[in-house]
Amino acid sequence: MPITQRQLVREYVSAIHDGEAALFVGAGMSRASGFVDWKGLLRGCAEEVGLDLEREQDLVAVAQYYLNFRSNNRWRLNQVLLKEFDRPGSLTENHEIMARLPLSTIWTTNFDTLLEQALSKAQRKISVKAEDAGISRPTHRNEVVLYKMHGDIARPQEIVICKSDYERYAHRHPIFQNALEADLVAKTFLFLGFSFSDPHLNYMLGHLHALLEGNQRSHFAIMRRARENFSLGEEGKRQYLYERNKQELQIQELERYNIQTCLIDRFSEVAEVLQAIEVGAYARNVFVSGSANKYETDFDEDRMRDLCMLLGELLMERSYKLISGFGLNIGDSIIKGALLKLYEQKRPGIEENFMLRPFPRSLPANISEAEFLDRYRRNMISQCGIAIFISGTSRSNVVSSGVMDEYRISRLLKKTPIPIGATGFAAQAIWKEVKNDFDAVYGGAVPMSLFEKLNDRSLKNSEILSAVFEIIDRVGKH
Repeated sequence: MPITQRQLVREYVSAIHDGEAALFVGAGMSRASGFVDWKGLLRGCAEEVGLDLEREQDLVAVAQYYLNFRSNNRWRLNQVLLKEFDRPGSLTENHEIMARLPLSTIWTTNFDTLLEQALSKAQRKISVKAEDAGISRPTHRNEVVLYKMHGDIARPQEIVICKSDYERYAHRHPIFQNALEADLVAKTFLFLGFSFSDPHLNYMLGHLHALLEGNQRSHFAIMRRARENFSLGEEGKRQYLYERNKQELQIQELERYNIQTCLIDRFSEVAEVLQAIEVGAYARNVFVSGSANKYETDFDEDRMRDLCMLLGELLMERSYKLISGFGLNIGDSIIKGALLKLYEQKRPGIEENFMLRPFPRSLPANISEAEFLDRYRRNMISQCGIAIFISGTSRSNVVSSGVMDEYRISRLLKKTPIPIGATGFAAQAIWKEVKNDFDAVYGGAVPMSLFEKLNDRSLKNSEILSAVFEIIDRVGKH
């Protein structure tokens, strides 16, 4: 039986939090970027050997027939590959979300460079493994390893595309094969853009099934539900019933390998699922934005320091990860409170509880200050689920433009903003903006009466922060 989107998101996010999640990306994820699928790639080759691709199911065999027809000379086939894939593609929302997910392992059968482009844009460190020799190269902390198991367009002559390539894969690429089998045993995969017609992957799934005797780790796949073509009348209905039955049988077959299928009605739903995964993956990462060069008369420096230290303590007490850019007179107090709580609880591993990103004083060459700060802020905020805003006044502006920029980036990246308006300045301006767009921001998860506590200076600091964490809890459960 297919699983629901909610089930998929919940279980896959759990695997991410355990550090045991991976992606497997197929050709379907590149189609929206302007790249052809296998049928589009091989159409001219099939016509040259007198075949109709609408009547052929085994496209690997079609590629082999073409190669045989060309006396095993791959030059023409390589030119077809280069023409279709040796170019940058336009990144889709799906690629950008995948690149932002906190994963260390991505596998793909694709030859294009879309994933590399997306990971670079997300400022992720990448180690691309496109040949067996590269797998032995060490990877560094925080790197994403991208395994291109069927090759890279930079070396078209080595791309796995025809029957003989698949037949010789285990002999030519034993390290790749072993690495994939090890990951399928150790990690929970989400298959995207896959039809599961790849003979190589099917072989490995079958091999692991036999070895593990039905004790495989759970994996997940997203597929579009079979649809009826109403314009074809009775013929369309017959085709639909056939495709629906075939899909049900395929889902049962995937369950044999413990791959649970989530059906969607339209491809745009993939982005919705990935967005929900991203929200869940970063739900326990809290970014705190703020600076304090001045103070409100009824929210003075001592009270601000107390609020920030208490916030740091509560974040650690509730096992959140703190992301901070060391805002003036805000970041240091929050970090101090957090460190005191960790020390009190005798919890080791500061790097597991903090992501501290103080803004550098000198900028890299060949980049404007505005562009650098935008990238820097996006990188920090992309890795949180919640963004808390406190005060926000700088030496040059009563209302900090940097804090306002961080709010706008948080909205753009669909993070949940929680402005503590009672602290004044930028935080109060943000509180008013959020109030004016309340339903869009919180989607019915938060009552207005709770939100208004964030702007109530008559409340104690502990009461304001109690409202902050209740909002976080409500958003997380929504």
